[in-house]
Amino acid sequence: MYTEPTWAQEELPSFDAAQVTAPAVPPKALLGRSSYLNHCAPCHGELGRGDGPTAASLPGPATAFAERSTVWERSPAMLFYTTKFGRLEKLMPPWSNRLTDDEIWNTVAYAWSLHTSESEIATGAALYTANCASCHGESGAGDGPNVEGSPPDFTDLSYTIFVSQADWDEGWRRAHPDIGADWTQAQREATLEFIRTFSYAPPWASLYQAGEGVITGSVRFAEGAPQPEEALQVSLDAYLNFEQVASFTTTLGIDNTFVFDGLDVNPELVYLATVVVDGLTYSSPLMTLTPEQPQAEAPITVYGVTDDPSGIRLSRVHWIVDVRPGALLLAQIYLFRNEGERAFVGRAVEGVETPVTVGIDVPPAAQEITLQGGVLDGRFRRVGNIIYDTLPVIPGESAQQIIVQYAIPVSGDVYTLAQELLYPVDSLSMLATNSPELRIDAPSMRFEGVQTFEGVEYQLWRLNDFGPGQIEVLFRGLPRFDSASAGPMETASRSTVSPPMEPWVSWVMMALVAAGMLGVMGFAIHRGALTRPTTQEELQSLRNTLLDEIARLDDLHALGQIDDKEWLRRRSYLKAQLMEAVRHLDGYAARRR
Repeated sequence: MYTEPTWAQEELPSFDAAQVTAPAVPPKALLGRSSYLNHCAPCHGELGRGDGPTAASLPGPATAFAERSTVWERSPAMLFYTTKFGRLEKLMPPWSNRLTDDEIWNTVAYAWSLHTSESEIATGAALYTANCASCHGESGAGDGPNVEGSPPDFTDLSYTIFVSQADWDEGWRRAHPDIGADWTQAQREATLEFIRTFSYAPPWASLYQAGEGVITGSVRFAEGAPQPEEALQVSLDAYLNFEQVASFTTTLGIDNTFVFDGLDVNPELVYLATVVVDGLTYSSPLMTLTPEQPQAEAPITVYGVTDDPSGIRLSRVHWIVDVRPGALLLAQIYLFRNEGERAFVGRAVEGVETPVTVGIDVPPAAQEITLQGGVLDGRFRRVGNIIYDTLPVIPGESAQQIIVQYAIPVSGDVYTLAQELLYPVDSLSMLATNSPELRIDAPSMRFEGVQTFEGVEYQLWRLNDFGPGQIEVLFRGLPRFDSASAGPMETASRSTVSPPMEPWVSWVMMALVAAGMLGVMGFAIHRGALTRPTTQEELQSLRNTLLDEIARLDDLHALGQIDDKEWLRRRSYLKAQLMEAVRHLDGYAARRR
């Protein structure tokens, strides 16, 4: 029986200004972008138009932040209050369960910014400077050279967060009816939008400040690595909360070294250096600078390439089987390593026009196939029962990862899952939802008992040092799909075979993350990392996947499943992958401009 969450059983309090605490510093919209995309966009839409993928399931229209009327009568404090405490009647949860006040303020700032633009605020800045700054001051603090009386301080967050644009417009007309009397409404709005930026930073505002930091690095060309004929350009990108805030370039010296100086030493910033050789991107480790340690090293290795897959191994394989009436739903994780000295960039396979690298076998009966970090006919290509990746595989551990989900329709209560492992495997684990009737026979695997996770029992099976070769798993006592007792909606959905996996599957996958069993999510962010740009749609999918992974990791931490140290380490790792995805997306945006 469905039980409403606690927040949905509570009465929604009316707006109470006393429960809104002003932020210590102006909120930064850029730092709230990822939070907005993860928590708000599913309903409110990526661009704030109220057209998110789940908006249609709400009892009423989702708030459209892209419309000026949405925020004109609302103060930032009102939006903060709604975000923090939720809206029961609109099925909006209280985000205080997941976000800190500062994170909520940044998220609200990003949502607020969706109704305005950089050009509008630039127009407002010019009007303000010419007509308002002499009294209100260049910084909005009410300290202009011609000030009279005590004008409001637009930088005072304890004041500005409780004032709406409509409040300011009314006060303006009352105090200075002559200023802007002949302006258009658009000019008045632009001026007020600029005034608002004294108390928040819009997403295009730079969050980066030059400082005393220095990053020195070198590029090592491994055996067989291509030698560029022209001097290489080295890029250095700075990220704050996995949002890119600065980018620099320099030319690699004749001694294969480079230097970036005058860098911000904010310890919350993360730096990543990259070079592109023959269309492939090689990166340094992630680096941070602090006032106490303002210097860092950025080694980058450029590898030779090969079309020989002989060095490819599977470090770990995880199969998660969700047993449903009439179907098996599978989530499979394949973590590859490259024991060779060169990057495996692919080989020709009949039926595919581009070189492919590592591959996985899927059963012929598999339906509704989805892949994390890419799509079929995009990053991934299917030939018969094999799905190939097109991303290169660098030397080292955790060099590549494929996560696939699919459904297998089952007509009876017995099914044999037969899958080919194309490479030698160090270890394989299988988790299957358990039931009293379920019997599993896997001759090549060993049974390690029944375990409970998040209230769900599952059988655990393991295998070590196997392959290449085929594994067969016989399932007996599978639940049958009873169309006679199913409702019309359930019967209709049966035609697609695959409803979403149970939430426990995602939790188990995140437990594997917490245990260090998941590697890169399509991007390797470590020494010698190498990537090949994928499509914008694939990068957006990867970004959203990583945002979900981070949110689930936060939930595991909140439930006490992992300690603070592990949580911070794993979160930093996922955030690093997310930063790389965002960096590539920004590259697409720059090319469009």
